[in-house]
Amino acid sequence: MGRYLTRRYVALSWAEATRLASLDLTPLEAIRYSVTAELIHRTEWWAWWSDGLLTTAIGLPEFLNPQGLSPDAIELITDVWASDSPQPQCGWPLLAQIQRILNIELVLRSSQGNERLLPLERLTVELGNGQQRVLYRILIRSGEGYSCQISTEPPEQRSG
Repeated sequence: MGRYLTRRYVALSWAEATRLASLDLTPLEAIRYSVTAELIHRTEWWAWWSDGLLTTAIGLPEFLNPQGLSPDAIELITDVWASDSPQPQCGWPLLAQIQRILNIELVLRSSQGNERLLPLERLTVELGNGQQRVLYRILIRSGEGYSCQISTEPPEQRSG
């Protein structure tokens, strides 16, 4: 299949990549190309590729709609993608490997320096190879948005 990347968009042809580059002001020499990248999964907003890259779905033809990830992987990736967080601490590839969430345990903990309790979810997940992993998800509302962090270690409990 192959994939072209501009600063903000993804394309499958050079012609489309140059058109999109003019929109996001990517110099032509800065357009990146991967000859081996295959589209594994696509939602309305993001796309997961065989080389472990998560990109925007903007610029992809509507008819390309592979559904190679599990519903639980989609949920977790979307939680982070739609938030104000840049990427999960555990990495996009780990989230893409999740076949299902086996258990969600809610843990309440104090936030830094005050008595407000922040919810922390302890997720037990099953990966595609059958292994189980524990992940931690914390959602923090801020203004009109939120941040979502998913990590392999619980966030440090700080007193203060």
